[in-house]
Amino acid sequence: MPYVLPQCYPRILWLVKILTQIGIDRLKPSNQRQEIPDAGLRGLYLVVQPTGVKSFAVRYRHNGRPRKLTLGRFPQLSIQDARSRAREALERLSYGDDPGRQKDSPERFEAAFSIFMQRHVSQTKGTYETGRIYKHDLLPKFKGKYLSQVTRRDVIALLDDIVDRGSPIMANRVLAVLRKFFSWSLTRDLTKTNPCEGVKPPSRQTSRDRILSDPEIKVFWQACNELKYPYGTYFKFLLLSAQRRTEVSEMTFEELDGDEWVIPAHRAKNGQRHRVPISIEMRALLQSTGRHSGYIFTVSGNHPINNLGRAASRLRNKMYAIAEVSGSSLIEEWKPHDLRRTAASGMAKCGIFQEVIERVQNRLSGKFSGVAGIYNRYEYEKEKREALSRYGQMISEIVGHDNV
Repeated sequence: MPYVLPQCYPRILWLVKILTQIGIDRLKPSNQRQEIPDAGLRGLYLVVQPTGVKSFAVRYRHNGRPRKLTLGRFPQLSIQDARSRAREALERLSYGDDPGRQKDSPERFEAAFSIFMQRHVSQTKGTYETGRIYKHDLLPKFKGKYLSQVTRRDVIALLDDIVDRGSPIMANRVLAVLRKFFSWSLTRDLTKTNPCEGVKPPSRQTSRDRILSDPEIKVFWQACNELKYPYGTYFKFLLLSAQRRTEVSEMTFEELDGDEWVIPAHRAKNGQRHRVPISIEMRALLQSTGRHSGYIFTVSGNHPINNLGRAASRLRNKMYAIAEVSGSSLIEEWKPHDLRRTAASGMAKCGIFQEVIERVQNRLSGKFSGVAGIYNRYEYEKEKREALSRYGQMISEIVGHDNV
């Protein structure tokens, strides 16, 4: 980039030579302000005041006007670091930005994202998770950059790094956050382009494939303990029983029959009465509620719990916080229905046959009727009890026996 020295200050001009740490240290002040150019990097100057104070500065032109950016004082700032800062400033200039603007300029990634969080994300339900993605994935990658400096190659490289650490779904979510952020930035005239344009989600995996890992189950259980009754207990029972959300949330003590929970036909999705063996772990949860009649999971006592989506969001946020404090891997988003899928996968890991798992979860087509239906129903009672017992023991081992 051609450099024209602006006639702004009276100063002594020096022959251009490479500045060195020793040479700068030995340099004596004069009765006039001195600006000594560095042959190692065009535009970088050492400024020596008559008082002896020495500092580094970059001179450049922006929109046809001469500009100056002070980098820092010597010796606190070495010549090597001064060159590095000067290169960053001149690189921003090549993108059309004015490097002399303040660090809190809204065109900087950190400042822009802060405004985005305040004015846009705070109006949605994703504040905590968006903030977590920003802190763990976006800030380390884009800190100090202007929005105009973030390229499509940068975005793809970030997503590749996330996929490589084994979190393809998280990579999808990071892309979604970035895309919304840059779209918002365009409407605010903070940038001219959206580097996420044309970038495809790196993973084809959908939420229907989501299964909580063993470490996630442990954090899930801890978060349930913090959420407490009724919602924390409800989510634990949902995982242990492998049944559907509304079947569990509307469960009553009147549906308990000895060591079985009988879901009436009108509450079962397939319209068939369903008997669920109660494992030791499930029994412990029921006893912990302190209730003996009516709805098991209730706030008022007269109605079953509701606002399950909001409760799940609170639970996820607690999981994120626990994982962050403990230094665990980041928790990827999950939905309540994923607990049913996690239970099915857990029973399979315990060696339970798929046919038995389907009967535990009442995933039958209704083709059995009459004597054949009665035979098949009771044919699997023993297997269903064994399945939930072994699965419950596995969950107990994951979360710690003392925590169940």
